[in-house]
Amino acid sequence: MRRQPRSPQTFPFAPGNDKISPELVPQARCPHLNEVTSVEDLLPYFDSVARRPYSPGLWPAWDLQKGERVLLRVTNWHDPMVVEAAERTLAKFEVDYTIEVEDKGPIPVWEGHDEVEYYLSRVPELARWMDEWGALDAAGTYDKIIMGYGGPILNDRVVKIQRFPFITREMVASPAHTFPAELLVAIDQWTWRALSDAKTVHLTDPEGTDLRFTNHAEYWNADRTRFNRRYVEQAYSSNVGHGETYMPGHIWGRPHFHIPQEDGEGVIAGTMNHIAPYPRMEMHIERSKITRIEGGGEFGEKLRRLMAKTDDVQYPGYHTPGLMQWWEASIGTNPKVHRPRAGYAEGYNCGLYERTRSGIVHIGFGSIISSDFERQAAREDLTIGHWHVHLNYPTYVAEGTPDGDRLVIENGRLKALDDPEIRRLAERFGDPDELLREDWIPAVPGLNIPGDYDRDYAGDPMDFTMTELDICRKWHPLFMRMIAAPGGTEPTCH
Repeated sequence: MRRQPRSPQTFPFAPGNDKISPELVPQARCPHLNEVTSVEDLLPYFDSVARRPYSPGLWPAWDLQKGERVLLRVTNWHDPMVVEAAERTLAKFEVDYTIEVEDKGPIPVWEGHDEVEYYLSRVPELARWMDEWGALDAAGTYDKIIMGYGGPILNDRVVKIQRFPFITREMVASPAHTFPAELLVAIDQWTWRALSDAKTVHLTDPEGTDLRFTNHAEYWNADRTRFNRRYVEQAYSSNVGHGETYMPGHIWGRPHFHIPQEDGEGVIAGTMNHIAPYPRMEMHIERSKITRIEGGGEFGEKLRRLMAKTDDVQYPGYHTPGLMQWWEASIGTNPKVHRPRAGYAEGYNCGLYERTRSGIVHIGFGSIISSDFERQAAREDLTIGHWHVHLNYPTYVAEGTPDGDRLVIENGRLKALDDPEIRRLAERFGDPDELLREDWIPAVPGLNIPGDYDRDYAGDPMDFTMTELDICRKWHPLFMRMIAAPGGTEPTCH
């Protein structure tokens, strides 16, 4: 289905960024990937995932062992060739497996504004998953459950939950899934340590985000290695192990709960959420609550209606009324994750996947996902759901650490990737320059390719993005020449 471009909307350029220096925004690029034509093409990637030591996070690590009882849950939105390759992998590792296929009906074609309805229905679904996992754990039916690629998981259980972020062939055949697990662990740990000691945090992005908050001591335990158990037990009483630390591949850039001293202030702005692009939107934040939403096209209009409906409602877990409260700024850590091109914004092949690329921050607001507070609100028949803004080129400064101000992310570059110890570890697996280089950085006119941000992109980023992906997929060498940096420097093809 080819979308028709909308009439351009007029938006002011991102505040303070009318003269963005080229060095402040990373050069656009995307990887060259060979077309997958057979199940055999997918097997090496599944084999790598199957051998990775188990990790309770977003990057897939199944650690399959002979004789294990494994449940794989997929849907009719998954490519049948992908499911077949997964089944052959389960058989190869001699596990006792069961595959369940859910019929979700026709595969939808998304627009960015569809995130509102998606997460109004998705949140109850995630709660059901948590309940089902608990029941299966109590019954002792399986050793591992492999399904989904977002949301929290049960961490303090015998049964191990793992991910299946493999919707299309292109999402499987990616270096992200052969990237060394030991290196992923080290990058996650570096990032967690780098931000935990901050006294305050300053988060910016060239699309207009400028946000500050205090990293209160009360968020943390005494040595700032884990979140304060008092608040974790209130928010995740049955899943404390998940709540008190980061999820691998998903580092909490701020705690996923609120305390009375909340003081997040500033602006969150962007053009992308977990589903698809939308016209540029700004959200103004006071004491970690959204007070005003500007722009955003239909996405912004839907959010404004939700805000008006819920702004005077006192929600469990929040210290001021209203559903529209900011609680998440999570950091991706895998440099090889890329936005899928074929069939993008269809079904589960959407913006959710790309948030795990190193240096991307996704903002979350609304009810706190799968928390006790969210479930309590559901029992009270309150409107629940949460929504997102992606920051593709953020700068995250951990201010006032014992070593002074520390850059955790700089212009979309996760600084763990430049750390000498991380680079020495990478040398054990290959060329560190290649391993620790982001394979995909989106192109945005006026930011990192020629053009005018407001005229050519901000009013209808969906049309530009779909065109970009189409050209990159069909004419990759040409695309790489088209996005060459000023002065003729051509991005390296992969």
